[in-house]
Amino acid sequence: MAGEQERVIAGRYRLRQRLGSGGMGSVWRAEDQELRAQVAVKEIEVPVLPDEASGDRASRGRKEALKAAQLREHPNVITVYDVVEHEGLPWIVMEYLPGTMDLSAVVRERGPLPADEVARIGAAALDGLAAGHRLGIIHRDVKPSNILLAPDHAGLADRRVLLTDYGISLRPRETRLTRSGVVIGTPGYMAPERVHGGEATPASDLFSLGVTLYFAVEGAGPFDRDAPEAALMALLETEPSPPQRAGERLSRVIMGLLAKNPLDRTQAAEAAELLTEAAAAGDGTSVPVPAATPEKAATPEEAAASEAAVPEEALRSDDGDAAGDGDRDITPTRTGPEMPPRIRGWRLPALLALVGVLVAAGGFGVGAAVYSDDGQRQRPEARQQPKVSVSPTPTPTTTRSPFPYGTQVGLKDGLMPGQCVDADWKEGEYKGQPELKLVNCEDDDPEGQVITTVASGTGPASGASSEQTQCAERTEKLRKTMPDPVLHVLPPAAGQSQPPDTACLLFLKKATIGGPLGEYRTQGEETSTTQLGPGDCFNTKDEDNGWTPYLASCDEPHHEQAVGWTWSSGNDSSESVDMGALCEEKYGVNWARGKGHAMDGWSSTDDEWNAGFRWVLCTVYQEDGKKLPAGALKPAY
Repeated sequence: MAGEQERVIAGRYRLRQRLGSGGMGSVWRAEDQELRAQVAVKEIEVPVLPDEASGDRASRGRKEALKAAQLREHPNVITVYDVVEHEGLPWIVMEYLPGTMDLSAVVRERGPLPADEVARIGAAALDGLAAGHRLGIIHRDVKPSNILLAPDHAGLADRRVLLTDYGISLRPRETRLTRSGVVIGTPGYMAPERVHGGEATPASDLFSLGVTLYFAVEGAGPFDRDAPEAALMALLETEPSPPQRAGERLSRVIMGLLAKNPLDRTQAAEAAELLTEAAAAGDGTSVPVPAATPEKAATPEEAAASEAAVPEEALRSDDGDAAGDGDRDITPTRTGPEMPPRIRGWRLPALLALVGVLVAAGGFGVGAAVYSDDGQRQRPEARQQPKVSVSPTPTPTTTRSPFPYGTQVGLKDGLMPGQCVDADWKEGEYKGQPELKLVNCEDDDPEGQVITTVASGTGPASGASSEQTQCAERTEKLRKTMPDPVLHVLPPAAGQSQPPDTACLLFLKKATIGGPLGEYRTQGEETSTTQLGPGDCFNTKDEDNGWTPYLASCDEPHHEQAVGWTWSSGNDSSESVDMGALCEEKYGVNWARGKGHAMDGWSSTDDEWNAGFRWVLCTVYQEDGKKLPAGALKPAY
């Protein structure tokens, strides 16, 4: 509608053309009126959850969009420029890429792709996923329509590989069901453990990537069926046949990623190595297969959508039509093995109940209409497929432990910088080797964080002492801003041919770190006292539970600047301690003299105060209540 196209979002982005729409919102080509540049603007239609106000919806949608923005510099993730709010809902501003097609549309148009091309696409997509995993971001909906192929800067078609829809990415501890009871993900591409109710993890993203690569090289997914019950049952019960058109290397990585048990699944590092080898080997000798004949010509809107940053296929919420259209004619792209005649007892009723939720709920991302990736499945023309000898299992020379840091630690994957953990110190307080569990940095009040990693056995003197020294050197600057920091160096268990790097973690004595530290924090995000330190600037909001700090840039006006920590002696409660006076006593001479400055103090939670964490973060603020000017303050003497 012309009226809609003339809307200006957030006073800056003028909508010019609607490019596509789906259950998660609409995408528009828009003009950034400040920069006079074209952008893609995605309207996020956040679903209403029970007992939730509209403001909560906007906050939730904005928080999800900010997840995507954390990956804005990665070459294989669609760039998010801005997140704005308009009429109570969040909008994501992304790069606009003319000539873009998603992988699903490419395969429909051209047929299955050569193995080396699929390997190249897979390696690039995996690199983008791994970058998110290092920050604790799970994509949770990897599928062909969420992988975009765009021209490179020289204009060569399909050379850029970009992951999209990170704006609905899942936090690691979130389950497969929203509070409204709706499955988040695409049946046929979801990992088996998620169908059973397990958490989304990096391993579940890898399974979905394996299904996607299978589809790209074969023209059909390994679990494609003509009914949702059959598709879900195949996902759980059927071992897929090795892809016939993939070379030995690509077939090995695909089958490794499709292991139903996440513990048996090929890990990201090995998958990346195999995909790189497959792409370089030029195993693109597969017999060409004609593309499926489209049932109808594309509409003008569909044609326009193929040139958006996120094409219509990638946006179409798979809950759009099929979830509620029982008369829709669905034709499978591949005839797979029949469902086994006998099904283990409890699974069938559970799956039928799950399908009932999928079909009836129709809400926030019911994934590609439970039938397929995009609800437009077409049968490829019959062809002869060459037989390829494959080895779906990892090479026997690879020695890996199911617990790469040892059974005491309990982790089943190598740690990456930026990940957060909780720790159970079995041998006493901050001594020995703790049992670790991955948690979400922003939402789970983590106890520690991986600040960096060190290649094991490197440096001037290899061994534990070298790794301890390197961890100490690389975390020294951050530790100087923390009260009572604990550096824990976690080496890999011995005897592995592909061990993970040694992880350098930071904890606090008698307190949690509360959230990401140092460079892993995001400006504008709510922060806790234990995430802050000398030199940090922040803004404050008076909220229901008291004043809340939000990390800010010191280069812009801000409410307070942290200058240092001080210790509160005695056994008084936090409420009875005059923290401003405590800070004035220690820092006032240097920081609060003249220019209307005053001092304040911030403590951690009452529970941590009572447990012995009696540190107070001292800050400077403007006595008249106005913001401090841009620029870091310096002591007077």
